Amino acid sequence: MSSKLYRKLFLYCVSIIVLSSLLIGIVTYSRSSAELDRQLDRHMSQTVQNALIHTDMYIKSYDRTMITLLTNRELKKFVDLQNPADNYEYYHISSTIKEMVFRPQMDRGPDLLTMYILSYDGNAVYSFSSDVAEPVFSAEEKSAQLADLRRLTKDESGLMIDTASIIPGRGGSVVRMTRQIKGLSSTAEKGVLAMEVRSQELSTLWQGIDLGEQGYFYIADADGHVVYQPESLLGDASSPAQDPMLTARIMDAGEDSFRYTAADGEERVFMARMSPYSGWRLVASIPLEEWRKPIANIRTTVWGIGLVSLLAACLLAYRFVRSITQPIQTIIRGMRQTEQGRWTPLELPKRDDELTEMMQRYNLMVTRLSELIERVYESELQQQKIIIARQRAEFQALQLQINPHFMYNTLETIVCYAEVRGSSEITEMVSSLAYMMRYSLLTSLEEITVANELNHVLSYMTIMKHRHELEFDLRVEVPPELLLYSMVRLTLQPLIENAFQHAFPDGIDESSWITISAGLSDDIFWVSVTDNGAGLSADRQREILDRLSHIHDGDAAMAESSLAASEDAWGIGGIGGIGLLNVHRRIQLVFGERYGLRLSSEGEGTGTTVMMMMPSPRSA
Repeated sequence: MSSKLYRKLFLYCVSIIVLSSLLIGIVTYSRSSAELDRQLDRHMSQTVQNALIHTDMYIKSYDRTMITLLTNRELKKFVDLQNPADNYEYYHISSTIKEMVFRPQMDRGPDLLTMYILSYDGNAVYSFSSDVAEPVFSAEEKSAQLADLRRLTKDESGLMIDTASIIPGRGGSVVRMTRQIKGLSSTAEKGVLAMEVRSQELSTLWQGIDLGEQGYFYIADADGHVVYQPESLLGDASSPAQDPMLTARIMDAGEDSFRYTAADGEERVFMARMSPYSGWRLVASIPLEEWRKPIANIRTTVWGIGLVSLLAACLLAYRFVRSITQPIQTIIRGMRQTEQGRWTPLELPKRDDELTEMMQRYNLMVTRLSELIERVYESELQQQKIIIARQRAEFQALQLQINPHFMYNTLETIVCYAEVRGSSEITEMVSSLAYMMRYSLLTSLEEITVANELNHVLSYMTIMKHRHELEFDLRVEVPPELLLYSMVRLTLQPLIENAFQHAFPDGIDESSWITISAGLSDDIFWVSVTDNGAGLSADRQREILDRLSHIHDGDAAMAESSLAASEDAWGIGGIGGIGLLNVHRRIQLVFGERYGLRLSSEGEGTGTTVMMMMPSPRSA
């Protein structure tokens, strides 16, 4: 049994610890993970936005340069030249543009790859970076370049950006910015001004922005084509430029982050922001594993601490359960020895708690039980002596029952003499007295029928008639179907006798009467005795009911002797020890404390009703 208790307690403790740890760990991890996801998402959004602002500022710086050049007189004069132009004038203006306009700008912006202007009449001026071999373009190539630029800037008056280049092999690795330019002679556009910037220079703008070890930026134009990407992705199968599905996801995602599995199987997080200035989308990409690394660290930390705490808690639970079950096992072993008759006190542990106190109480109980058993052996011997003495007393009591039989025979002899002498009164009185004596001395019947009690009352009334020489008005209003109901023997006649003694203190006359009634009320069978005598005041009724209630106290004999010894104004003690208290007690002893006598009177001079309350046979 102790091992079962040990297992139960240990399982309960471990279950509580595990459930608490799991609940705390799961809730902590879930909330921390969700909050960290939100923080990372906000951080990445701010990072991309800052990078986009830097990129726009970079483009705007070149756009301001181009806007300044659009008002340059030499450039306006150049686009007004006819084709074919005067060789001297053409040479002079183009040389001025190269040396005085384009070259200073390229010196100030080392990331500029080329600057050029093409008029709609077919004239062109080019300026290239020092690290680029200057190509020579044929008339057809210039015409194709002009057609491409005019198509790009068609119906547009602002800055146009693309990734094409006039330098062979540079397409996709430059950022070309283009604007239309007007001449001096009219307000119509007469040519196109363009400059190309190395796209790799954009990476210098984002050097201070942390995207982790494997994170990167790339730029896509309004159609989703990659304008710029890191050199490490060039030629890679997982490059965004090689994945049209990724491009479609970026175009549909808006400003929300999303996860995407690249061609190499790596899952990454992407977030894009579109520039309202250039129409480009700046896209940031971080590996999902690196993105969730802080969350993974939290998870590892939570579960690690949880496991260590669980092991420590299980060890503490084991020691706690053992501290409870070991004393219980000791007590069980002591009880087994007690069952075998060995009253051995337990050895107490060196601690002070409830279990130690329980063992102390057990030792005290064992000591007292051993003493009580010795007393029981002695009391059994005394009990045997008492039983023998009681049997002798009962035998003597049986012998004493012979005397009432002698009384019955004597009364029967008097009846015979009275009949011989012709005295019917004596015969009737003696016969009634003999019946009452025989009825009162019955010992085998405690419950008897209402009819038998009424016969006993009629015998009593016969004696009272001759005693007072008056035919008393006794009314019996008991339904026939109730005559065979059971009631306690010798309870009705004392109530009639009590009424004679106390209800009519001035004696009875022809107007005096007593009514015996019976009935059923719910589960109560009641028999009442009502007189038209002196009645009782409200104070006297409360006093009598209070005295009757003393029968429920612990010392009923004391209550009975106190009541019988007092000057009773309404027969509580009764005559010969048989009064209301006696009747009340006997009804409760037979049927229970719920039942007994109930007494009521409307006041002095209005008579009194005493009602015996007994259980109905239907409720028994």
